[in-house]
Amino acid sequence: MSFIANLRALHAVDSQVRGIKTRFGNAEGDLKRHQVQLDALLEKRKALEAQARQLQAGVANLELEDKGFKERLDHLRTELNTSSNPRQYNALREELKVVEGKRDGLAERILAQVENLDKLKADMAAGDAPLADRTRLRDLAKAAVDEAKSELGGRLAELEAQRGRAAGLLSEDVRAAFDEAAEQNDGEALAEVQVISLRHREFNCAGCNAELPLDAYSRVAAQREEVVTCLTCGRILYMDVVPEKPAAKKTKAAAKEAALDPDGLG
Repeated sequence: MSFIANLRALHAVDSQVRGIKTRFGNAEGDLKRHQVQLDALLEKRKALEAQARQLQAGVANLELEDKGFKERLDHLRTELNTSSNPRQYNALREELKVVEGKRDGLAERILAQVENLDKLKADMAAGDAPLADRTRLRDLAKAAVDEAKSELGGRLAELEAQRGRAAGLLSEDVRAAFDEAAEQNDGEALAEVQVISLRHREFNCAGCNAELPLDAYSRVAAQREEVVTCLTCGRILYMDVVPEKPAAKKTKAAAKEAALDPDGLG
């Protein structure tokens, strides 16, 4: 095989390898993106649950405190009903008012905490649907990654072996130039030279449509084992068919002689 044929063989299998790796990469990228978003939702849910537990513990403590106030009020009312001493009776009434005031204030605090707890529970309930949706998308993305690995894993190993054999037919410098061109152009390492006008020395790179200098065309047309790249996009240039040079223009003397002797009889 020729130098260009070896390069094109490498390019053909390299494109397939890159295509499979791109599919893997896209699937894994989707999985990572959905996992990050799911983790954020789970972290938010975890924080809400921690706040809810704190509020529930606070409400429980306040209710326990309220129970103590209630027991104290019941005791005071019993003593008040059985008291026969006016001074003691008045003292009991004053304490009863104080305890009732404290219990009323406590009831307001309990109500506020319960409202906060209800709001947190509502926030958690509102997050159930997004959490379920993101979990479903994460699971689908994971299934896509697993499917890609199962379906294409063996094929990738086979193609990489082919790529290694194709690359082995080229020198280390050429392989390095090919890899650099492929990285710069999303795997499209090669580009054909387009001959716009051989007579006017007009040539383009088929990869990026940039104009090519005559020197680049001449070096590619020479069909030597030489890497010639487009100065604009960096692709390696090649030609499957080198066009023949146009016939040179006749001199005035030759044209006059041909006119005098059209049959070429001399």
